[in-house]
Amino acid sequence: MTDAQALLVDLRTKGWTNAAIADEIGVTVNAVEKWQSGGRNITPSHLILLNQLTKRKRIPPGKRYQKGSRNKVGKDG
Repeated sequence: MTDAQALLVDLRTKGWTNAAIADEIGVTVNAVEKWQSGGRNITPSHLILLNQLTKRKRIPPGKRYQKGSRNKVGKDG
């Protein structure tokens, strides 16, 4: 298990979702999933950010988008 995988397991046990992790460090959910599976190497800067997330006491809400930010456009809009 890589350092990134160990940090991701720790974050998941604390209640973090992949979407929340991705939002907090500024990458896509797909990137987080590939780090988790070992399919992609993580950059040192992202590894540092993951390590900082493990020290946070606040866990962000489970939703990736704020309420109302992804409203569908009606027929007129």
